[in-house]
Amino acid sequence: MNEHIIFGRNAVEEALRAGGRVNRLFLSSESRAPWTDPLADLAKAQQARVELAPMAKLNRLAHSRDHQGVVAFVSPVAHISLDQCLANCQGRTALLALDGVANPRNLGMLLRTALGAGVAGVLLPVRGGALMSEDVVRASAGAALRVPVVHCTNMARALRTLKDADFWVYGLDAAGDTDVFGLSWASRTVLVVGNETEGLRPVIRKRCDAMVRIPLASRLDSLNVSVAAGIALFQVTAHHRREAKAE
Repeated sequence: MNEHIIFGRNAVEEALRAGGRVNRLFLSSESRAPWTDPLADLAKAQQARVELAPMAKLNRLAHSRDHQGVVAFVSPVAHISLDQCLANCQGRTALLALDGVANPRNLGMLLRTALGAGVAGVLLPVRGGALMSEDVVRASAGAALRVPVVHCTNMARALRTLKDADFWVYGLDAAGDTDVFGLSWASRTVLVVGNETEGLRPVIRKRCDAMVRIPLASRLDSLNVSVAAGIALFQVTAHHRREAKAE
């Protein structure tokens, strides 16, 4: 996977916070906002090349005029192995597994949500769904560069490995048996979400210990996958915090 091009204050700032990802930083030579100087200093501290360029060049690099005068070339997103992910799972923890999420924008938003919820890792299949790309990094506003991602050649096998490591696997489905708001989530939780239109594959459903749902009003049948995952993930983390305080 080649370098990604990202742009805009938030995305570039997130990439710099991730450390070691930004290779080149281009700043507008015509209109410099005050917040660009700290970005330049941070990039230089990470040995990234910083260049001033006219707006016309930034427009070409970003293929957009919405770059806010900052464009960066970043290294491909690093992936960790499932074993590495498990080594990082200490105490109460949550993981997010994606079974065939196809839309790059949804994937980016899911990665940003996962980072905000504090998950220990996101399991991403190498086939049958969107992969890391410039569009995904941009949709995540740079968060894709910070959340641990595990590439899975066989998602069903990965879930079996997690179950053997005392994780409880919850599949998110509109027809699930259990309401996410009243659930006592396991201390080691995997939330699995499926494809935007097809949902979870049968082989993945078989690996789930429980199927959970978000109750909806007004006869609405479903939510966007990233919105639904966000609701469920923050229920998990809220439950884990309550458990920790009760000890």
